[in-house]
Amino acid sequence: MRCPDEVVLSSYLDEGLSAVERGRIEQHVAGCARCLDLLVVAYESGRGARKCPRVLQNKIKARLGLRQRRARPELKWLFASLALFLLSFAFKKYFLQFLIVAAILGFKWAMEGEGAKRAIMIFRGMREEERVNLPKSRVSSED
Repeated sequence: MRCPDEVVLSSYLDEGLSAVERGRIEQHVAGCARCLDLLVVAYESGRGARKCPRVLQNKIKARLGLRQRRARPELKWLFASLALFLLSFAFKKYFLQFLIVAAILGFKWAMEGEGAKRAIMIFRGMREEERVNLPKSRVSSED
């Protein structure tokens, strides 16, 4: 099956498709990361305005790693980073070592946030879309 366009995916989110069409879309989305990314972005952008089907909610949560929701575990990296940053000034002999570890933990904290996960997912989708569209543009330029 070819990837459905944005109108069909939007209709899926709005529950405007028949059961057969919904089944086809769900089967396709299960194997197509690009379409799943488009659905995730569309769902997130209209979170309050749209009613998302339960099947898609579960796939989105699984994709974003939100199923086993903990009480903000990524803050431990932020606090560890801040503590090591302050220790770098207390122990001047190990200033550089503490500072490097603080920077690494700070980077880990930034990358574990949900915003970073969404941005990475969007960029992956854009890169994949460019790969798909690149051969088409080469063919049309050769004519």
